[in-house]
Amino acid sequence: MPLIAVCAAWAVFWGSWSALLPAVKLELGISAADLGLALSVVPVGALPAMALTGRLARGRERGALMVSTAAFAVSVACVGLVTEPWQLAAALLVVGAASGALDIALNLATGRAERETGRRLFQAVHAAFPVAVIVAAPATGLARSLGLGVGAVLVVIALIVLAASLSVPALRLGHGRPESPARSDRRGLLGAAVVLGTLAACALVIENSVEQWSVLLLEEHRGATPLVSSAAPSVYMAALTVGRLVVQLLPRVPLRALYLVAG
Repeated sequence: MPLIAVCAAWAVFWGSWSALLPAVKLELGISAADLGLALSVVPVGALPAMALTGRLARGRERGALMVSTAAFAVSVACVGLVTEPWQLAAALLVVGAASGALDIALNLATGRAERETGRRLFQAVHAAFPVAVIVAAPATGLARSLGLGVGAVLVVIALIVLAASLSVPALRLGHGRPESPARSDRRGLLGAAVVLGTLAACALVIENSVEQWSVLLLEEHRGATPLVSSAAPSVYMAALTVGRLVVQLLPRVPLRALYLVAG
């Protein structure tokens, strides 16, 4: 299914990227602080791209998904060409923008496909992300152990993402803008949005810290091999997946209670 293929290909990069960070740091000869600064531009590129895609892609979900996926493939290939720290930051800014656009386009396309087919698709599509990360991270560690460089790995990933983009035309979606739901009274929602947004931001900081920096910690400070250190993102994502499955199996829990327990 095109939606699952795109989500999986998207995740292949992020799973592999975590496992590539020690090699990126070594090849560019940069410090952990410089690497962290370069990584921080990813959300800077993502946020405006997500807002813009949300406005432009409505009613054009299939085209937006194909274009954003192809753009993401190109941005991934560009990262493999960098030779200077500033080039890394510039390339990651583009990666962030393309990834943010892909994120929104994928969710809009999935939502429309779900409405038009009557099938529950979000769970299946989103499940492809952790599964792909679990596979991609150690596969990248193995590639590094066999002597493949950052550029070679990223070119392969770019081709995988590009191939996924070519499957999007097979996605059957209607044409034009879908019917807009009736407007509801949104007064009082700003405070809740700020609280939930803050919680989500904190969760993402923790998630990215564990997922990306755990490989560097194991490899540079614990003496782990590339293959062993690359297992860290996989283990984390496997635990995340188990947690989601457990919540799905439990009786329906009020959201407030779930937030308190998870926090």
